[in-house]
Amino acid sequence: MFFKRGKGDVFYYTSSLLSEHGIAHGFFTRHGGVSSGDFSSLNVSTARKDKSGNCDAPLNVYRNYVIALSCLETTPERAVGAKQVHGDVVLCVESGDGGKGTNPILPEMCGCDGLFLDETTTGVDALCVKTADCVPILLSSKDGKQVSAVHAGWRGTVLDIVTKAAEKFDCPKEDILCAVGPCIGVCCYEVGEEVYEAVKSLFSYKGMENLTDSMFRNVCTCSACSKKKANLSEINKALLIAFGIPEENIDVSGICTVCHEKEFFSHRKSGGFSGTFVSAIRRQIRN
Repeated sequence: MFFKRGKGDVFYYTSSLLSEHGIAHGFFTRHGGVSSGDFSSLNVSTARKDKSGNCDAPLNVYRNYVIALSCLETTPERAVGAKQVHGDVVLCVESGDGGKGTNPILPEMCGCDGLFLDETTTGVDALCVKTADCVPILLSSKDGKQVSAVHAGWRGTVLDIVTKAAEKFDCPKEDILCAVGPCIGVCCYEVGEEVYEAVKSLFSYKGMENLTDSMFRNVCTCSACSKKKANLSEINKALLIAFGIPEENIDVSGICTVCHEKEFFSHRKSGGFSGTFVSAIRRQIRN
């Protein structure tokens, strides 16, 4: 179950599944930051453009990271963000990577859509992904010493990036917790046949082809209409279950970013002119 929390003007959602284990995290809304216009206001992208063709100022983005990460009692210099490419690469964060992707004067973790952090790394305690309709997924071991943050658009989803992230954990599968955050819902995500066929192919490879149709909704009941709407959250949940993570260890927000575009940035609802919101998780160090 997801709960909305606030700190001043900043609002974010947390999963009770992670919170019950003392794991600091947040799926942040678009509110409480310093950016303006199409990027109003807690935008964390320096690459996306507004209707005038301009990008947000790096200083604004940095200040927004400061604001959001302070809710998790950390800083951009102790966090890492990915330069997302809609692929399936999950990189292990190393000591010295702090600030990459969260402090605009430093390089991003290039060529990846997932990050993994364990207790051996020093100088870093949080991971971030940015989305505006794609699926943000935060994972943690129950003791909080291993965490991962994943950005899964439809391409990353059918490349099974979420399983690749789960494979990084050095703990029993029943000790992995997963929170699937706000993203475009099946109510709004009309897709082409290539998405359906890609999911069908992946599910067939995993021996779960019989589940394919349950991941989609027909746009209409007319037999002549083949258009479908995809449920990205449920596809990723099914992949996690197929990997061996118990269903009770997976929490899905059920919040559609298109339907709630006043609360979240939405690429589809804005016509492509929007910022991105951040989802972050902080590693816990316990004696």
